[in-house]
Amino acid sequence: MTNNGTRESTYMIKIAPLLAPALVLALTGCSLAPQYQRPEMELPQAWDATSSIAIQTRWWERFHDDTLNALVEEALANNRNIAQAMASVRQAQAALGMARDALLPVPSAAANGARTMARDASSPTALQHGGRNTNAFSGSLSASWTLDFWGKYWNASESARASLVATEAARDNVILTVAASTVESWFWLSAYTWQEEIAESVLKNREDSLVLYQNRFDNGQISEYDLLSIRANVETARNALASARIAKNAAETSLAVLLGRSPAEIMKKNNLKAPSSLMTSLPTTPALPSDLPSRLLEQRPDIRQAEANLQAANFDIGVARAEFFPSFSLTGLLGSASLELNELLRGANAYSALSGGLSLPLNFWTIKRGVDSAQAAKDSAVAAYELAVLNAFKDVRDALVQQQEYANSVQALTSQVEYLTKAVEHARTRYDSGFASYLDLLTSESNLFTAQQSLAAAHAQHLVSIAEVCLALGGGWQE
Repeated sequence: MTNNGTRESTYMIKIAPLLAPALVLALTGCSLAPQYQRPEMELPQAWDATSSIAIQTRWWERFHDDTLNALVEEALANNRNIAQAMASVRQAQAALGMARDALLPVPSAAANGARTMARDASSPTALQHGGRNTNAFSGSLSASWTLDFWGKYWNASESARASLVATEAARDNVILTVAASTVESWFWLSAYTWQEEIAESVLKNREDSLVLYQNRFDNGQISEYDLLSIRANVETARNALASARIAKNAAETSLAVLLGRSPAEIMKKNNLKAPSSLMTSLPTTPALPSDLPSRLLEQRPDIRQAEANLQAANFDIGVARAEFFPSFSLTGLLGSASLELNELLRGANAYSALSGGLSLPLNFWTIKRGVDSAQAAKDSAVAAYELAVLNAFKDVRDALVQQQEYANSVQALTSQVEYLTKAVEHARTRYDSGFASYLDLLTSESNLFTAQQSLAAAHAQHLVSIAEVCLALGGGWQE
């Protein structure tokens, strides 16, 4: 046993230098993946690729609303969509670790124990081992390694790394979307509160007017048609109040879900309150720089995610191509065997082994289909990246137009409310003096009510459009 162990150890020492070139080649094997190139697209000339404008990540702070800032921070800390995205990142990190582990030897350990019992002491087994009962013990440590000559496992690890980048970008997109949704829900909650206050005021005025006009009808001063119109006008205001409260409740519960509030808190009414004065107290539209850099769009999480997916698909082609070539494996083993457990660790009982393997695939047609599939997946990823860029510029253009036009809408509706307020005063005076019908007064009041409700919505849409510009640019810019 001692001589055999010595010979095997000597053999291992002699072949060790021969393994060095193989190990170097395995670690620095070639890659069969295509060289990655980002798809080229024609960008607008107004977008300067060298501009030094900085990126602002906490873009919601440009509204200078402390309550809003606190709500966004709460959403970023407690939102369930963000928690799900964070878990996906951890899953991708684990997948990357497993892919990199494939580049390394795989260690293992084994231990065995056996007891042989012969029925008769004169049996060949008993005679061979000097008795009816014999024991056998062994233990070994081994490592197997598939050499990565063709870069299959390296490309797989790089694909996993790119997938991790894509998952992180998807997480960032969720964070950006949650922040924007929180901001927009806060604005709409304020707008619906304003509409509710308008409807409550109009309803009270019309109910008070109904009492007066009822007395005038009882005295024969107005017709039944006028009285019925007044009553219908009261119900119109009551319906508008109900609609405003429904919309306000929906905005409040949506905001509560974004904030990660508990079911008990979601069921509490008026748990979140946004003052109606918010609509007219927030800052005006921020000025957009004239030389926006293209990297403002490159920071958009959806574009970063699309490009990372494209890079992963590019590495997957290398993985598929490597299947055409033979795979080489090495297995080394160091162990010990003994008939007695207490002698298992004696040097004389040690043994070692080294083996190599070669596997050559012959189903080239199947591998070719795999390569074609990987190439098609890359083509799909290219189209997805280009579509993400196109949608990014669409989002920017739409957001900028909405920001400008909603500002114009707020200005127009503000003037309209002022004019209609004066028109209602004139119509009421003319009606009380008998120079106009109640239909004229009713029309003026209805137009004013509609304009007031529209103005509240326009203020919210204008503020939301500012948030949409920041969202379209992937977080805004520093002025």
